[in-house]
Amino acid sequence: MRDREGQTSYAAPRVDWKISDFDILGRLGAGSTSTVVHARRRASGMECALKVVDKHLVQRNRLLEYVVRERRVLDRMDDQGVARLLFTFQDAAHLYFGLELCPQGDLFDQVQARGTLDLEAARAYAAEVVLILEYLRGAGVIHRDVKPENLLLTDAGHVKLIDFGCVKDLRDGGEGEPAAGGGRSPNRLQREKRRVSFVGTADYLAPEVLENTRVSFATDLWCLGCTVYQMLAGRPPFRAGSEYLTYQNITNRALTYPEGFPEVARDLVEGLLAADQGARLGADDIAEVKAHPFFEGIQWCSLREAKAPEYRPRPRADPEEEGLDWDLKSMVEAVPVTYEYVPSVQ
Repeated sequence: MRDREGQTSYAAPRVDWKISDFDILGRLGAGSTSTVVHARRRASGMECALKVVDKHLVQRNRLLEYVVRERRVLDRMDDQGVARLLFTFQDAAHLYFGLELCPQGDLFDQVQARGTLDLEAARAYAAEVVLILEYLRGAGVIHRDVKPENLLLTDAGHVKLIDFGCVKDLRDGGEGEPAAGGGRSPNRLQREKRRVSFVGTADYLAPEVLENTRVSFATDLWCLGCTVYQMLAGRPPFRAGSEYLTYQNITNRALTYPEGFPEVARDLVEGLLAADQGARLGADDIAEVKAHPFFEGIQWCSLREAKAPEYRPRPRADPEEEGLDWDLKSMVEAVPVTYEYVPSVQ
């Protein structure tokens, strides 16, 4: 596929396609400014996860720089643990990102279906996340929203990370910067602060994100700790009755463990959920995480070729049961296209 403008700066091409070129097979997920659908291109039969981004919502919430950054970072991701960006196109109302399809749901689905995961499954999944974080660190990328809902399963049961909408690209902005701020004008600073709660996920937010201080690679280690805890406890570690109380639990590190929580996993979680970024296990070198006794027996070099934990397949979506008309014409025509101009991010 060639870039429609003859440009070669992007690995994933800009294509001259239309949404009417696709059959929509079901909804995969939704965010604050986008919907992700299982799509099949009629001409070739190629299936993908098609992220449909609403330009109006992006513009209204002043999130264009986040969308641009997500596209640029995804384009240079080249790792088995990251869902690949395949192509992009746009029309007057929407941006479309064609992403590698991971049809078996996410890690959150597996935890919900079983209540908790056994230690061996949690160890294998956590190890794959460690490899992903190792790759991101080498690429100069802080994801900031690693969580079970963003860890998809392939048909083989291996993990792929998605949703780079909160990403911090150190190649773009130099050293790690405050989650919101760092020399910006007061008005822009206030907008940035509002965006932290807009793009973040309360249960997994690291203290430095809540406090708008400098983020680092250790921010993703905090998210890893929350994910390990949830796989084994069945719930996020700091969840409370409201978002405010959850924030308080994170800030005060009010962390308790259910009866029977494996001691070796508890030691790992304690190391990853240190309040001080610099004190987190792996903050200086992720090899410290790989060497933890929790991962004893993991063959790191062959992990992604090894047999993955058994999983419960995701049921195929039934459009009629969801009450949706998957002729995308209805979806597109339902949205007015009288928006102000939004620059191309393809």
